[in-house]
Amino acid sequence: METSVTCCARATSLLPNVSSQQYSTSLATSRSISQPSFNSRSLKSSSLFGESLRVAPKSSLKVSRTKNSSLVTKCEIGDSLEEFLSKSTSDKGLIRLMMCMGEALRTIAFKVRTASCGGTACVNSFGDEQLAVDMLADKLLFEALTYSHFCKYACSEEVPELQDMGGPAEGGFSVAFDPLDGSSIVDTNFTVGTIFGVWPGDKLTGITGREQVAAAMGIFGPRTTYVLALKDVPGTHEFLLLDEGKWQHVKDTTEIGEGKMFSPGNLRATFDNPDYAKLIDYYVKEKYTLRYTGGMVPDVNQVFANM
Repeated sequence: METSVTCCARATSLLPNVSSQQYSTSLATSRSISQPSFNSRSLKSSSLFGESLRVAPKSSLKVSRTKNSSLVTKCEIGDSLEEFLSKSTSDKGLIRLMMCMGEALRTIAFKVRTASCGGTACVNSFGDEQLAVDMLADKLLFEALTYSHFCKYACSEEVPELQDMGGPAEGGFSVAFDPLDGSSIVDTNFTVGTIFGVWPGDKLTGITGREQVAAAMGIFGPRTTYVLALKDVPGTHEFLLLDEGKWQHVKDTTEIGEGKMFSPGNLRATFDNPDYAKLIDYYVKEKYTLRYTGGMVPDVNQVFANM
């Protein structure tokens, strides 16, 4: 059984270009299986996706990428998501993909807020879905990647087989994601989140987190935020979902320093893993503050929020 620990003192960065004391890990991992079990083209359009995302023809979207390009304009707090991305990268395909994922996160936030969830299914007030909430999120994210026209392959925790999203192999991207980390605590009204990584080209195996061109988390709690990082752009950048449905740049985090907080996962593993037990004992003896929500995404977000 896997064990994960998030702590400020020895923070593990899940987003590229955020410095930590010791470690760097991949935001998302995937497995490739030859026979896909999921057909993204069978999905119906979500009613909450913007019209521009549905009707933009693939032929009108041109790839524009420059290697190690510097920022033309300084990104500022208060920028919209589109303004930030346009200032941060000249890659139009990456901009569109990240915008589409932002639309998906906005819709997932609505679904999480309005769904009445049981152990296996959720039904919203309109009665239009009867799926587990993590499957709703999974469907929306695959839809978003299809509409971006720049995603070649994608896979998720729910659908680990590689799915062909129809985008180009050259100039396109591949994405791996967990649609709703912490979905089992939705009914207790705890914070949950989405996490994804973006790699260039058509590979999701034999790659590392350092090869990502972008990575992000969507956090669904009292506020809805979109925390993202782009290759060659320092730090992570937090966007707040406003009442009018727009994302606004509200915070930058450029380093992770020392702290006195820890968020352990799977404490039962301390009985089988002496090194893990020793680590937990160290945190307790050194009077670290325990902050554990039951979801990795909100716990990682605490590290950034408390820097």
